[in-house]
Amino acid sequence: MVACREGQRQVLLKRADDAEKLAAELPERASRLLAIAAGYLREAAAVYDIDPTLVGDPTGRERDLDLIADLGRQFVALVRQACRPEHPRWPVVDRWAEADALAGCLPVLVEQARAVARPDHDTTEGSAEISQRRLAAVHGQVWAAGEQLEAAVRRAASLPYP
Repeated sequence: MVACREGQRQVLLKRADDAEKLAAELPERASRLLAIAAGYLREAAAVYDIDPTLVGDPTGRERDLDLIADLGRQFVALVRQACRPEHPRWPVVDRWAEADALAGCLPVLVEQARAVARPDHDTTEGSAEISQRRLAAVHGQVWAAGEQLEAAVRRAASLPYP
């Protein structure tokens, strides 16, 4: 999970840039995979343009974008390792197979992220639906805050009047 939620879009774009820079230095197979990953990372970042209310959403609608950002980080490292057979930590073939599998997951995750994005976030209906879902996601916190407020008022009411 990315620590700074508001920077999630920038993190995705930076990971895409990192993948593209590395692609220029590596063999064709790695370059192809990194270019594919960079494209999907950019598409994931564009989901925030479709629905900026995803930032910090307590309902979990941002989960796929978090996963894409983390996979983007892992993907770049995995492809770099696959290109270095002199470090036999894992068999190189397995690293390539894993990189291919991760590249195959990215379009599915981007599509899922697009599916939960609400392009109608700036309409009355869309905004109301988003607000209802956010409130439902934190209803326990709202309830607890209400109980604390009620207890504070009871304590204040029990104090003698000066």
